[in-house]
Amino acid sequence: MRIRKTDTLKTLLAQEDTDGSNTITIDDTGPKHYTVRGENGETLEVKGTYYLANLLQEVWLGNGELDEEKVFMKPLERVDHLMKTHYWHTLSRRMDADNILATLSDEKRSSDKAYLYVPAADSDGLEYYRRITAAHPQIEIVELPKPPFSDGLLAEIDRKPGLLALKYDKTADAPLPYVVPGGRFNEMYGWDSYFIALGLMAHDQYYLAKGMLENTAYQIKYYGKMLNANRSYYLTRSQPPFYTPYLSAFYRRYAQRLSENWLAEHLGIAIDEYQNVWMNPQTHLFADLGLNRYFDEGQGRPKETEPGHFDFILKQYAAKHGLSLEETERAHDEGRIKDADLDRYFVHDRAMRESGHDTTTRLDDVCADTACVDLNAILYRVETDIAALIADYFPQGFEHRGETHTTEQWQQKAQARCNAVQQYLWNEEDGTFYDYNLARKTQNRFVSATNLLPLWAGLCSQEQAERTVKSQLGTLLCAGGIASTAPIGAEVRGPERQWDYPYGWAPHQILIWEGLQRYGFEQEMHEAAYAWVRMIVRATVEYNGLIPEKFNVVKGSHKTDVEYGNVGAVFDYVPAGGFGWTNASLVLGIAKLTDAQKAELDALADKIP
Repeated sequence: MRIRKTDTLKTLLAQEDTDGSNTITIDDTGPKHYTVRGENGETLEVKGTYYLANLLQEVWLGNGELDEEKVFMKPLERVDHLMKTHYWHTLSRRMDADNILATLSDEKRSSDKAYLYVPAADSDGLEYYRRITAAHPQIEIVELPKPPFSDGLLAEIDRKPGLLALKYDKTADAPLPYVVPGGRFNEMYGWDSYFIALGLMAHDQYYLAKGMLENTAYQIKYYGKMLNANRSYYLTRSQPPFYTPYLSAFYRRYAQRLSENWLAEHLGIAIDEYQNVWMNPQTHLFADLGLNRYFDEGQGRPKETEPGHFDFILKQYAAKHGLSLEETERAHDEGRIKDADLDRYFVHDRAMRESGHDTTTRLDDVCADTACVDLNAILYRVETDIAALIADYFPQGFEHRGETHTTEQWQQKAQARCNAVQQYLWNEEDGTFYDYNLARKTQNRFVSATNLLPLWAGLCSQEQAERTVKSQLGTLLCAGGIASTAPIGAEVRGPERQWDYPYGWAPHQILIWEGLQRYGFEQEMHEAAYAWVRMIVRATVEYNGLIPEKFNVVKGSHKTDVEYGNVGAVFDYVPAGGFGWTNASLVLGIAKLTDAQKAELDALADKIP
């Protein structure tokens, strides 16, 4: 059907978008019945919020040719179609000549120049980035030496915040692409990339998934770690170490398109990351326990946080030092206030940001002292994945840096970790795993979604899995999916934190579904996946296709009033790519539903006016 795009948009919005949001949602009070008029006199009747929102999207995306079938697609098919054809592309970035200024843009920190940091050892990358920035005098390229980076260099870099280069592909004469979490982000994030890649692989987006994996390997090679994100102020911390699980999943999915030499290169980088980052006793390893912690090598207040983020804690020290709140923050940043307690608070806060759970009561003011269940479950998976890759593809042993790595050696590492987890993290009385605080020499008996991650990693016995599900899942599973934690007690003072109850996040859902399925909890898996997917599908049906960063899973709503806002909740016409790992959770979650559950979700389209 051929239509006049501009005229149709104008009349459709004038009639149906009564709140002026450039979307059509259940909050609008129009007649919810619009007649599309084609250029040749034909008409199309569209009724109901969901179908009118589809119409708006199709008119906006199209060139004047309206595909009626897409307007009347059922929700599950439509969201899958939009992800494949629009969302992943919208969230993709590439640091090439056409986009370098946009990718350098940073809403967290600004400076007088646009600084682009490029590894000095990457001669091809240096030549390329110099070439494409020659016409932009506001961009200054800074050559970065090999890690580790001295405190002095990190302090100098902190005064010049900028973007860290990603991998340049000489064959294509272009940097590799990557997918950002959501529309306001321009940088590539660490653990987000693993979950996004699961969604990409489900949609067979080979080149995007490969580009992100190789960009992660580039970070480990040249910056010393998989970064929180490729900004200069993240050089001091990583994120949950999903690079090896990513490598394993990707290679096993696409082995026919890749060479064994490619695998060998990336397996070597995975071993380097494990040894140099996570097994470093100066930063991440509790050698006496044989377990690991999150840590950040930086000092002081993390400068990328929003203004006022630390007011709650700084007020206590302002009173102590007889200064205003603003002056306390400034004086501490400049080193004019020496306060060991405040310094220690920021050590814990930075470590918590490496965990990806920024922020949560579970890790607030304790993280750097804590052997976390989630981290040690992930590292057990790293060890077992490396053991399995060697067994399957290098059965005679894997040679790396003059050392022969065998399956048996990596299985022994995994077993040693398993023994330590049993000793320090398993709680026989409560029947679950808990974080262990080394400073206090006690477990933190805190109900959290992360306590279920040993099931995903295959780290527990069947009996432990059964007891953990019984003790944790019932408390955490809400109408809209799995909450990050149990309800926070009234005795906990401070701001509401986005990785606490009542909020739920995609990575927890994905990992816990896999863990439940691994140990045979099919009914519980279906129930948990359905709760989460239903909440998202309902949001897409009622709110013009919306797919945001996080949800209030108790209310089953995207409408949240908590730190950092809710990326993806506000847009014009068509969602700006949704949100990366939420997209992936929807694709993966739908695959875990029964046919009856899928039919119920599709029926939501016709249950709202």
